[in-house]
Amino acid sequence: MDWLEADFNVSPPEPWRGLLMVELMDLGYEGFEDTAHGLKAYIPKMNADVGSLRRLRVAKDPHCRITHTVREVPDENWNSRWESSFQAIDVDGRVHIRAGFHPAVAGFEHQLVITPKMAFGTGHHATTRMMVRAILDLDLKGERVLDLGCGTGVLAILAEQRGAVEVLAIDNDPVAVENAKETVLLNGCKCTLVEEGGTDLDGRGSFEAILANIERNTLCRAMSGLSRALSPGGVLLLSGFVVADLDQMREAALAQGLQPEGQDTEGEWAMLKCLKNGTPA
Repeated sequence: MDWLEADFNVSPPEPWRGLLMVELMDLGYEGFEDTAHGLKAYIPKMNADVGSLRRLRVAKDPHCRITHTVREVPDENWNSRWESSFQAIDVDGRVHIRAGFHPAVAGFEHQLVITPKMAFGTGHHATTRMMVRAILDLDLKGERVLDLGCGTGVLAILAEQRGAVEVLAIDNDPVAVENAKETVLLNGCKCTLVEEGGTDLDGRGSFEAILANIERNTLCRAMSGLSRALSPGGVLLLSGFVVADLDQMREAALAQGLQPEGQDTEGEWAMLKCLKNGTPA
């Protein structure tokens, strides 16, 4: 499958780069790479509407200047370049996320080994790091956990390492599903199942913790289903949106009976923690 690479020159980069990424997610772009001059974004050629890039809302803001070029990138070349540039990540000295060709580093509570491909969720993005930090604050021993929009599977693997006895990782991108299955095996997970699917959670049972690092519009549409799937007393971690969307996300959660309990921010990106009232079963 061939991909299109949209290379954006963003001036100034912040906060416009993050806002641009959010809008591109809405258009179906699936892979992102920060650059010195802005952002590169990737989409399957068959799904691309190049004309939509001329109608970007963020590009019309008078406080920034955004230009772009587009080129076709064969899948195997894209992945090869992604892998060659992948750097290991240290999250607060507690979690080390690395590729198989990186040496292990002693002193971390958790070592996560991934095969970096197209899938979002390598740990380089602020939203993934915030979710990792929030998971470290949870007691997941003996619990059932859902990782919705799992990407590479990093959050699901960490949840199992934190004591979850059953982890369901779901993504609607078959490339991400394939990548996550490889990563789960690579990390010796015994309790994590990876499946292709969307945000319809009916029939999947209930979860003591749900991890959803997707994007604002999808999260808002899925909030009622997330609330139904969350056990009483359970915790929902939400990310994939910018700080300016925090109020909207709080309102969406409250409307479904969820109580916002904490938040985190890194740069222009945000994470929201919500609880479901009630006594755990």
